[in-house]
Amino acid sequence: MFSDYPNGDTFLRFDRRIILKYNELSHFMYSVYENDDVHNSQQFLFDGGEKGIVKLREKQKAEVKSALIRAGEELFGNKGFTETTVEEITAAAGVARGTFYNYFQTKEDLALEILYETEGLTTEQVDDFFATTLGTENQIQTIITIAVEWTLRKPELFLVILIEKMKRGSTPGYANGTLFRRLITEAFERGQMAGVVTRERPAQELAHDIDGLYMVHMVRWYHYGKQGDLLSILLAAVNTYLSGAIVKQKTSY
Repeated sequence: MFSDYPNGDTFLRFDRRIILKYNELSHFMYSVYENDDVHNSQQFLFDGGEKGIVKLREKQKAEVKSALIRAGEELFGNKGFTETTVEEITAAAGVARGTFYNYFQTKEDLALEILYETEGLTTEQVDDFFATTLGTENQIQTIITIAVEWTLRKPELFLVILIEKMKRGSTPGYANGTLFRRLITEAFERGQMAGVVTRERPAQELAHDIDGLYMVHMVRWYHYGKQGDLLSILLAAVNTYLSGAIVKQKTSY
């Protein structure tokens, strides 16, 4: 039942579970293996003490979560969101079914995580966008165009995300959390600072209106069988909103 490791540490094997006795039992960790080949396993870290063990656990969790995200993204794209099961996602990721729920409560949560990863931009990239794209109208039109291009690649997945956004819109910190909303808000804020956008309403509220237009037209477009040019439909609606209610004068800055 006990075996001595070459460096003096002692292991207890029980039901495929290996409990590492480390530093006179003051620190320990365990990991489940498909076999008992401890010597060849890369999951044990003998250098770095407790901090090393914590880092290893964090690395393993990040790798599992990333595998689930990649598997979900591929399956949603190939089979569709509705037809994809949690079992298929975990099988593709190479983990047990129950592991999924350690990271996501539902498939919808996984879909939102995929959106967050897709939306990942650095501060430098955002600054570069606003430095090279001048004028509030032009900035918002460009943001809409990029969002539509992403939507058209995965319309069903985007619709699921859209529904989740509506459900969670009242959650503190969530409403302004998406990149789309943040960029639109910043475009309005910059326009207000330049004096070309009304200050009668906060930039966040104006961005909320644009986000709402996007949601309404996206759902309507999808509901009616994806008929018409989604980008043209959205730009027409947004331009009417901007010219009729927001932008005082067309000025580049």
